[in-house]
Amino acid sequence: MVTVEKVKQRINQSKWTKLYIAAAFLQVVIIIVLQSIIASQNQAQEANIHTSFINHRPSTLGDGSSSTSATVDIALRRFDRIKWENVAFISFQAWFICMAFDAVVYQNAAEVIALAVLNTICILIGGLEVMDARRWLSRLDQNYNFPIRLVPLRIALYLEIAMTVVQVVFALIFIYLSYAVVKEFGWVIYKKIGPDVIMQRMYRIFQFFVLALKIDVFIEFLVSLFYFIQFAIEDFSRWDGYIILIVTILILPALYFARTTVASEHYGRMVVFIVFQFIVIVSMILMLWRTASTGWWTWIVFVVMGIVFALGSCALGAWTMHNFGKGLKAHVQRGGPEKKEHLPAHELQEQASFTSWRIDDD
Repeated sequence: MVTVEKVKQRINQSKWTKLYIAAAFLQVVIIIVLQSIIASQNQAQEANIHTSFINHRPSTLGDGSSSTSATVDIALRRFDRIKWENVAFISFQAWFICMAFDAVVYQNAAEVIALAVLNTICILIGGLEVMDARRWLSRLDQNYNFPIRLVPLRIALYLEIAMTVVQVVFALIFIYLSYAVVKEFGWVIYKKIGPDVIMQRMYRIFQFFVLALKIDVFIEFLVSLFYFIQFAIEDFSRWDGYIILIVTILILPALYFARTTVASEHYGRMVVFIVFQFIVIVSMILMLWRTASTGWWTWIVFVVMGIVFALGSCALGAWTMHNFGKGLKAHVQRGGPEKKEHLPAHELQEQASFTSWRIDDD
């Protein structure tokens, strides 16, 4: 069971774990502050465009400039959608710090590696934000029939460039720190599982499957939720909107269902989860079908990531299911009497002798 004392002990275990958590916290604070300011500047730009267009609309329409009206309408839609992109970045950082603590407290090397990879992927998404801001700055900085004040958008662009630089710096820091932390955690599996190489390999597959579930909490659920809020509500009469709504409601219960399934090694329930993941993939393909024409590349990247991770969850789920009944069950259940019932007598004796250095699941 996780206690405050245990959390402190794991964080303060070495200079690397302390630096890892400190770097994660610093990154989260800086990026959330930058994203919040970027979001406020984008909203200010949206208000500027809307106010200026309304105030000059009679003269604009009098000139017969329908293309101007179309551009303004597209721009307003873009700035309305971009706030959800900012919310997604902030949500990712909140999820990231929780995962960083989780990785250190549970001494999960696979989780540390995955966070370093995801942090690097965020550089790509940050770069897409910069490209999108440049594109709209160029598109709006033209001689329309009404004046548009673009100062907020320029500020947002400069902040997005700064944020991308910050992401590059922290990605490099995390690559180095992750390498050090993973080396430190390398002995944990041996200490927990023993010298059996096959059992160690099966345990690593289990760890990656549980890690995929944690990533799906952010990618699958938030992508589906944002889609429903931003797109489906506008045209909920379409049949695919109902499918996506049902899938969105079921994602979190399904992920918890999968975690309990792998602990109990239940074949039928794992098959149900894998089938559901394919339904999630179909749901996300429908999202792409509905939104590809918007040109919102950051959103498209998020949806594609959701599809990739859902496929990964299917593959890891099938691989984990293949290892059912091979002796791993005792090592993947959370602590308590039920776990001890599955341990062989010699392992119970070892636990009694070496409880001072035993690594728990909780």
